[in-house]
Amino acid sequence: MALTLTTADSALKEDYQPAIREQLNNEIMMLAQIESNSTDVEGRRAVLSLHVSRNSGVGPRAEGGTLPTAGSQGYAEERVSLKYNYGRIQINGPVIRAMKSDTGSFTRAIESETKGVVRDLKREVNYQLFNNVEGTIATCASESSKVYTLATATDSSQMRRLEVGMKVDIGTLANPDLRVAGGTIQSTTGVTITLDVDPLTGSVDGSDFVTLAGSKTAAGSTFGLTGLRAIVSATGTLFNIAPGTYPVWASTANGNSGTNRAATDNLFETVIDEIFMQSGEAPNFIVTSPGARRNYAAQLKAQKRFSDTLDLKGGFKALTVDAGNTSLPIAIDRDNPDNTAFLLNTDALTQHQSSDWEFMDEDGAVLNRVSGVDAYEATLFKYHELTTDRRNTHGIITDLLES
Repeated sequence: MALTLTTADSALKEDYQPAIREQLNNEIMMLAQIESNSTDVEGRRAVLSLHVSRNSGVGPRAEGGTLPTAGSQGYAEERVSLKYNYGRIQINGPVIRAMKSDTGSFTRAIESETKGVVRDLKREVNYQLFNNVEGTIATCASESSKVYTLATATDSSQMRRLEVGMKVDIGTLANPDLRVAGGTIQSTTGVTITLDVDPLTGSVDGSDFVTLAGSKTAAGSTFGLTGLRAIVSATGTLFNIAPGTYPVWASTANGNSGTNRAATDNLFETVIDEIFMQSGEAPNFIVTSPGARRNYAAQLKAQKRFSDTLDLKGGFKALTVDAGNTSLPIAIDRDNPDNTAFLLNTDALTQHQSSDWEFMDEDGAVLNRVSGVDAYEATLFKYHELTTDRRNTHGIITDLLES
């Protein structure tokens, strides 16, 4: 009988190749742009004084006429409280021993986990940069046998956010874990997610939302960063200032009543001009979804135009949008909502922070014994908040076609 791979199997060795091959998308484009403009904060919060209105005591008069009534400049206080992001690891003692050399493992346990949690928390923070006011991920529609169907309007960026293994809460805005508290995503298909648990109470419907487990308060507000969908808006109070009181505290918003349209130079130029007319400054950066940028690139090809690329911070590249005498980079981020482009003045976006990416070590040790267990743990943290001091220098375009 001939010797075959089957009969020789017990005599053959496994040839394990060095290193672990990364399978996850860890791109954090937007975070790389924001982190370059950071300001350290000490104390309870940052307070910025904003110039919000002019002296109304000006104007022409007739000779000998009554002079204008004296006025004054108007100011408002922008109050910024920091948000707190954490990442936690725990490693059992036997694992540390077993993975202490290349002979026994592909990677060192401590090095792998500490580097990995930094990467994963940065990945989470990049998503938060696009947060809405409520910090919700998606809207629900119904549930059957642990399969939770989301609203038909759920886009690809929301589904990319809902990764297998992620722990989520499901509930109302006022009671975020009413239906599910810390359920684990088992799979995702289309606009459905399968969890490991049934609803705790009642039936899931359009008044329920998916959020990252533990990321919202019992009153419904989010612990996460104030994201671009909250900052770049023509409505809504932001950092203690309401545009209804101070109209200059509003971004330019350009929509098309829910009907998607092409991402053209003319559309971008229109919004850039509107921002300039409102603020006296033009945006210097555009971020959008992959599909919307493909649609913009298709317009260039149709016009037989070829746009240059610009280098961005973090090693990223971007196409350019030519508007008047300026060229703006238009980049993509996987967390950017579909059909949407943000036109940003990055000089007016600041990350206020009282810490960088740091591990808790006030007692002199990063790794700490877990009481009563043969294990060690470490906690990564960052205290920060995304802010703007000139809301009207930003703009948002919605209802863009995806290609």
